[in-house]
Amino acid sequence: MCAGVARVNSAVRHLIVSNDDKVMNLRELDWPKDRDSILALDTSYLADRRLSLDMTARCASLVEELLPMPVRRTYGFINIVDKLPEYPWVRVASDRVEVVGLAALSFEAWNRRARLEHLYVGKRSRGSGVGRMLIEAALQAAASLGARGVFVETQTTNYGAVRFYEQIGFRWCGLDSSLYDLEAVSDGEVGIFFWRDVP
Repeated sequence: MCAGVARVNSAVRHLIVSNDDKVMNLRELDWPKDRDSILALDTSYLADRRLSLDMTARCASLVEELLPMPVRRTYGFINIVDKLPEYPWVRVASDRVEVVGLAALSFEAWNRRARLEHLYVGKRSRGSGVGRMLIEAALQAAASLGARGVFVETQTTNYGAVRFYEQIGFRWCGLDSSLYDLEAVSDGEVGIFFWRDVP
């Protein structure tokens, strides 16, 4: 598969994926028109490994661990979808038929940090460059907001997301072992954080 990005203007970008010549559009959120399409995104993932937290009094490391059976996770939008218009920057990736991805940024003025609050790519569009396109646009938006870089949180169980962030230049910068309610998550899931400087 080969992908190329062409800037049309600051609001719209096109990603051309040559294996089926689909054109992906990156555009601003069209609210409330996009609501149902966003709710329909398949954000589930299947992981055959996870990162396990190895922690002592003043040291923490993440150890890759192969799972005995793959684990499937699903995160729905129902609790967040109506808050999307409140973010200073939201972009939707679509293939002109359906929404295939979404990214939303907030900005923390006190430390000049952009926070990638949401990044979702529908299951069928993963590996086609949509996530990379959304991240590149988010980095440009962060720079225009005056941010030093982009901060993102994911879970130790979302190994695919961890690898994705690492492959596109993010570096691990922290963790929070108390972030998630242990009654609501399984497998000792821990919040881990990544950072990438803006270009």
